[in-house]
Amino acid sequence: MSNAYSRRSFLKMAAAAGVGGALAACAPVAVAPGGEAAPGSQEKLVRILMPSWATAEIPYDTTAREFNEINPGTVVQIQTTSEGWETKVMSQIADGSLEWCGAGIASSASSSLPRWILTGMVQPMDDLFAASSVEGADQLLDDLLPVLRTASTHEGKFYGLPYSFENISFNWRTDYFAAVGADAPPATLDEWLEVARELKAWGADEQIYPTSFIPDLDASVGSMIYGSTTEPFGDDMLLKWESDEAIYALAFYRQMVLEEELTPPHGFDGWLDAYYAGKVASVQAQSSRGVWGQLAFGTEAVTTSPVPVRAAENSGTPFWGNCVGLLTGAPYPQEAADYFVYTMGPQNDTFQKTVIRTGKTPVYQSAYDNIINGDPQFRTYGWMNDMRDQVERSVIRPFNNYFAIQDTHYRNYIVQLVEPGSTMTPEECAKAILEASQEEISKQQV
Repeated sequence: MSNAYSRRSFLKMAAAAGVGGALAACAPVAVAPGGEAAPGSQEKLVRILMPSWATAEIPYDTTAREFNEINPGTVVQIQTTSEGWETKVMSQIADGSLEWCGAGIASSASSSLPRWILTGMVQPMDDLFAASSVEGADQLLDDLLPVLRTASTHEGKFYGLPYSFENISFNWRTDYFAAVGADAPPATLDEWLEVARELKAWGADEQIYPTSFIPDLDASVGSMIYGSTTEPFGDDMLLKWESDEAIYALAFYRQMVLEEELTPPHGFDGWLDAYYAGKVASVQAQSSRGVWGQLAFGTEAVTTSPVPVRAAENSGTPFWGNCVGLLTGAPYPQEAADYFVYTMGPQNDTFQKTVIRTGKTPVYQSAYDNIINGDPQFRTYGWMNDMRDQVERSVIRPFNNYFAIQDTHYRNYIVQLVEPGSTMTPEECAKAILEASQEEISKQQV
């Protein structure tokens, strides 16, 4: 398949599957061109910043129109973020001229939400939820999965409202695995290696890769470290790069990629096009990628399962919540919070179903009870229960940007580790990642 088979293609398939159908019809309110309040009016203009990928997946514009219609005097306007938007927001916060009220998408249990909080870009939402009269506001925080609520909480205050979460999963072609006699996903790294060898022999004529990683640290070696220990981070709040578990993970990666050639070059080169072309039998990546595969090949051909692990007692998998935040100094904070509740709250079943169909996992207990486990039409998403189980025992990343720094240096050195002809050892790779990360962090703290 060509490069055109991208996120846009996925979204078209998702739309064809009915993602947005239930939310399509809604009359707009009378506002000036561009969605702003009409000149001379007393309407409250609530501007919300969102990245284009989020508005393409989720109908925030539609829920804004619905909210505006039932709340005369308030005009919620969804605007697309552009390069440098955070700098502009922080500048306006500093001089008291902020024109926006909310923003997304930040990642809880990652680096972006902590950065937003620690720089003062966003404010707590607890009191605004408590004051909201919107249906669902009084259940929202208690209905959130505890690990997600914890990941969005800092010093006792709640900052980032997630509309979904993702974690690292094993997305596999059940038809390809069945061809080599495997009717279940590998539970351990050793099982993964064994079935990958069988798939390599089976798919040699068609040049099918048995498996693939993606470039992200959390989806590859990071996930294997999580699956090897209950304490992946050291006192320095970095992954334990020089531990036996990390060295094993790097060695396992090198074996699969370089020594046995069970993956695309470097472990991930061109993986997405190969995946959509039917040339990859399995991929360790975000859980939504399994649904992407189902939309391409059918719900029976692709399954999303927990990642293979090394140890029975482990840290689950890295995860992150896709969050919106309320900007500090927002001109209309209550109205923005009310819109967030109206759109993303547990009472909005239509919104929750839309999220699930995009392959992202819901954040409320009620969504599992009423939709995934309660609605027969959503039986194919039952795998999300397994994702939830892994995330609930996951070790939340330290509240800083250190993981993002490690990811940057990992992407450099992992390529060197598996470059054909490389003499770098896993120990040398781990040391290089650690030292480069420590050097950058030390400069950051000056």
